[in-house]
Amino acid sequence: MTLPRASRLLTASAAVSATLLVSAGAAGAAPVKGLQDQDMTVNHPDLSSSFFTDAKAAGVGMSRYNTRWDGKSSTPDAGQVAGIKAAIQAGVKSGITAVEISPNISGDESFNPRGKKTGPTAASKVSSSAYTKYIKALATELKGSGAALYYAPINEPNWYRHIPKRGGAALYRKLHNIAYKEIKSVDPSAKVLFGELLPYARALSKNYPGGQSTNAGSFTREVLGLSAKFKGKGSTKTYTVKADGVALHTYDFKASPTKKRKNRDEWTQANLGYAKSDLKKAAKTRRISSKAAGAIYLTEFAYKTTGSDELSVSKATTYLKSAWTVAKKQKVRAFLWYQLRDPQDTGESWQSGLKTRDGQDRSTWTAFLGLK
Repeated sequence: MTLPRASRLLTASAAVSATLLVSAGAAGAAPVKGLQDQDMTVNHPDLSSSFFTDAKAAGVGMSRYNTRWDGKSSTPDAGQVAGIKAAIQAGVKSGITAVEISPNISGDESFNPRGKKTGPTAASKVSSSAYTKYIKALATELKGSGAALYYAPINEPNWYRHIPKRGGAALYRKLHNIAYKEIKSVDPSAKVLFGELLPYARALSKNYPGGQSTNAGSFTREVLGLSAKFKGKGSTKTYTVKADGVALHTYDFKASPTKKRKNRDEWTQANLGYAKSDLKKAAKTRRISSKAAGAIYLTEFAYKTTGSDELSVSKATTYLKSAWTVAKKQKVRAFLWYQLRDPQDTGESWQSGLKTRDGQDRSTWTAFLGLK
């Protein structure tokens, strides 16, 4: 079938973007620069033109969107998906021709209740059968939107508010493989990324003596059925995940991106070398492919501008430049900053804008513009 000229142009742009992301890990190549701001592009579409203008000025080639999922529904939120699709299409016109999509499970406190009582099983809170229909419907809706699509099946699955601790790793493995099968059946050109992991476990506390999350490295081994020494447990067939790459969140809010953490399972920016090395070890067990383990995408990184994790703008500017240097040295495929502007809702707990909420430049924005 002969495609209309506009469709041919969008398809060509997606192909070019996919090629750039594949080659970004080559020696000496810089990562593809990424930027996410769903508040500007989807929640407040009146701000979207400002986002895309700035993204184009910065040479942004990749963006990211999260979809809401309650763990039980079989269908995506139609309004949200329509907004995301429109944003993807607008982004392509500004040079953003690669997009990552990651469903975010909106778990409540019952996913990880306070106190010493045993929490729920992951399977009791998250339906794999509903997810099968959900992810297929999502891929069907977004197919042909013009960008090269990358899916991370679940956002930060090692946080217990997204997937409960009991049976969480096993359920995530199941959901990931469901997503790989269903997405590829709908859109064979789409890529599916393992992980989307938060970097380190939240500290134990009186309210949460059982913890709130798991370190990225230890969660990966649990998903793949590997011991601390990367020896396989059980059947390789049972523990294998199919993937085209690995997505990591490497933020470490107040620490220098060059200061390594002692625990190599904490996959922060400074510990990227550990992450790469351990993923390579995991690949030797054939429970994840070498190709996937070697294709690393940093899909969430930022320094906060307010709250207990606030970092001064001057220090954040210096650290951002260092973080980019680390990303280049480690030959990752993409490096994505979370939030162009602080959210319009002043009560939002996560604020990490390169600009203020009314669009005033911070020095971090100037630094981001200059990353090459």
